[in-house]
Amino acid sequence: MNTGRRIATAALALSPMMLASTSEAATNFAPRQSAGAWVKFLESRKLRTASLRPHELVLAALDFFVSTRATGLDSEPGSDMLLYQWGVFDFGRGEFFEFDLTRQFISDGHSGDEAFSQLRCTAYFSPTPELRAIPSANRWCKSRADAGEFKKFILGSRAYAAVENRVAAKVVAEWGRV
Repeated sequence: MNTGRRIATAALALSPMMLASTSEAATNFAPRQSAGAWVKFLESRKLRTASLRPHELVLAALDFFVSTRATGLDSEPGSDMLLYQWGVFDFGRGEFFEFDLTRQFISDGHSGDEAFSQLRCTAYFSPTPELRAIPSANRWCKSRADAGEFKKFILGSRAYAAVENRVAAKVVAEWGRV
């Protein structure tokens, strides 16, 4: 059921503040600085990670992926990708339905797991029977050129439909090695 929140959030996303030009919004950062770059990116849009609703999280993560550049990455395609993943998990912090957008970086000059790091932006929801019924899954966006189709996939997904009007127990953004 759409209570109108999605429409209001979409209007916010299309406001002049959110439509800053790429040169204005573009930021270069090393992967280890991605969490700080994310905070500054959100602040420029008068948003905070902890209060993001699912629709805002999707729009912000996609815009951050498209309009910012990570430095020091491997030159191969796929060194900067966006992952959408969801499901009920318990990684030692209690059981939650996780609605997650993760930006993955592969750094130049490193090999194996040491080259990989991620900025995870996760909304955590209490695992209701409705959320438990959604199979865990994920999908990758391998390039900025694919961001439009990726957005359509996310907004059309069963996981998104289930959480779009819910308030998360918490929303966290954190960078770390894989």
